[in-house]
Amino acid sequence: MARIPDATFEGYNIYTLAVPTDNGRWSATSEIERHGAPGSEIFQAFGGPFLGNTEEAAKADACNDAKHKITDIVARPV
Repeated sequence: MARIPDATFEGYNIYTLAVPTDNGRWSATSEIERHGAPGSEIFQAFGGPFLGNTEEAAKADACNDAKHKITDIVARPV
């Protein structure tokens, strides 16, 4: 079963996961995946947790943070 990314940015697929918290808010994290010649490269626990009042807000914050980190990776590859 293939996962559908929440966003694609600079060749990386961004996936977010949000869970409800005890106080009625949501906590989201992200991971990214890039496909290349050697196969898939997955960065788990890439960002977060991000708290939001809604699931969508928490996921949006996690996704935006992932995009900033990807920009840094592309600008300064290891």
